[in-house]
Amino acid sequence: MNTKIVFGLFVLALLAAGCVSEFDAKLPSNDEQILIVDGNIIENTTVVFHLGKSFPLDSVFNPNLNINATLTLIGSNGYQSLPATNMGNGAYMLSVGSLDDDVAYGIQIGYDGNTYQSALSKPLHTPEIDSVSWIQPKETGTISFRVSTHDDSNGAKFFIWDYTENWEIMAHYYTTIFLNPGTNTFYEDGSAPYYFCWRSAASNKFLIGSTESLNENRIVNKQLYQFDPTDSRFSRLYCVTVSQRAISKSAYEYYQNKITLNDNMGGLFTPQPSELSGNITCITNPSKKAMGYVEVVKNTTQKRIFVPAYQITRPPIYDDCTTISQDTILQLMAVSRSTYSDLYSMGYRPSGYAGGHPPVPVEWSSAYCTECTAKGGSKNKPDFWPNNDQ
Repeated sequence: MNTKIVFGLFVLALLAAGCVSEFDAKLPSNDEQILIVDGNIIENTTVVFHLGKSFPLDSVFNPNLNINATLTLIGSNGYQSLPATNMGNGAYMLSVGSLDDDVAYGIQIGYDGNTYQSALSKPLHTPEIDSVSWIQPKETGTISFRVSTHDDSNGAKFFIWDYTENWEIMAHYYTTIFLNPGTNTFYEDGSAPYYFCWRSAASNKFLIGSTESLNENRIVNKQLYQFDPTDSRFSRLYCVTVSQRAISKSAYEYYQNKITLNDNMGGLFTPQPSELSGNITCITNPSKKAMGYVEVVKNTTQKRIFVPAYQITRPPIYDDCTTISQDTILQLMAVSRSTYSDLYSMGYRPSGYAGGHPPVPVEWSSAYCTECTAKGGSKNKPDFWPNNDQ
């Protein structure tokens, strides 16, 4: 039986990338419903494992993520933890305590009448990040973010990184007048509550590196990602927090294969998803396949940097924000027999006022230009943010 298979860990990335050509993996029927495991064992943390399963591409797109399973931490010394908490949608929360350097650990999963287990391994130690830096080689050119690290003990030679971005944005107009819909009148708030907002994003690619072929166990200025300087990330204050984790050579090779698969999905010589077996096996039925790689680490390391807008060279940026006079608005309201509340529902906002009690608008613009929340921002300011903007 030929089956078009996609995997839970890849399908969203493929859809986001706009992949339009189908590829028949020609997999046997016993490759359907492959268990997919995503997560790692990290000392003294509460980790979340995500369980999924493969499904035919030509079936109705409704993968069952409510997987009923048991998941525990096990050790080569006979240790077994309490079962992880099922959080729904395939997420299992596991409390990990201290890990003994001389004990090999893994996870054990009971699912669909079978027992799956990750290969037991001793905890890896992750060195500190030496630096996170950025460079803009050409004026108004692309901005690249980089990481450097090393391990004097020569223990860690393979690494994986992820990052979280936070940045501050502003509305175009500093608006301090707002509508009270109950009375259909305006009030003033001098703090301009919708002028400053924050946005966030997380890495969505596998970022790996190795010193195995280098003369020194040191990685210098490894590029993680890059952006055009016109991106709103750099309009006021930008922050990136990079996390680093040591991985084994076999894990490094596993992620390399996943990168190849994601970059070349559908190629004639592309590895099939079922070939990326990772380190998880079904110990009760070896013919059952699983996909994923569970690593065991003592720690992860982090480093955070801030980049203010004045350090970036940007070309002129135009946001097409224009204003409409109050007289024009009143004429519009008279013709359409609308109220100020109706204008709000149509996306208009006051952008300036002439004072008085209650205040009266003199100019209007779009919500996109007067409210940072309309630009995708949130008023949830990160607790580590260094300035006093509200």
